[in-house]
Amino acid sequence: MKGDDRLEQLAAKAAKGDEDSFVSICDAVKTELFRAAMGILSDETLALDAVSEAVFRAYKGIKRLRQPEYVQTWFTRILINAANDIYKRQKRECSINDLDDVAFRDDYGDMEFFELIKTLPPELREIISLKYYSDYTLAEIALVLNIPDGTVKSRLNRALKLLRLEVEDG
Repeated sequence: MKGDDRLEQLAAKAAKGDEDSFVSICDAVKTELFRAAMGILSDETLALDAVSEAVFRAYKGIKRLRQPEYVQTWFTRILINAANDIYKRQKRECSINDLDDVAFRDDYGDMEFFELIKTLPPELREIISLKYYSDYTLAEIALVLNIPDGTVKSRLNRALKLLRLEVEDG
């Protein structure tokens, strides 16, 4: 995956209780985690919440990490679960702050794109997020999501078709 031997060594140490190693892992993967969260949630504050939640969950579970070589994959999977939990919770809530954000936002192109992505089912949003926001390859996405390469390709294709249809319908 994108990690290297250094991450694997840090993960092995962190699994044995070395907190400094865990902090180093977090520093190494934080950008990719934030990008993935932004792709799923389309909101910077919520994405930061998802990253924080993922770090908390990973810290609680690092001693159960069985394969240190897949620490980045493991961390990304935790992030996706945390982001999806937040997304589900947000669908049930409506805040007056959300209306204020829309009223004063000037990057309408990004906003429209994020709104289009929000219309996708969660399994398609995950693929789009990992591919285009976190720059994962299809093989890496398959590893993170624990699904076959062919499923990743078909979901990506389906997501792009749905987005094209939405854009064409205007």
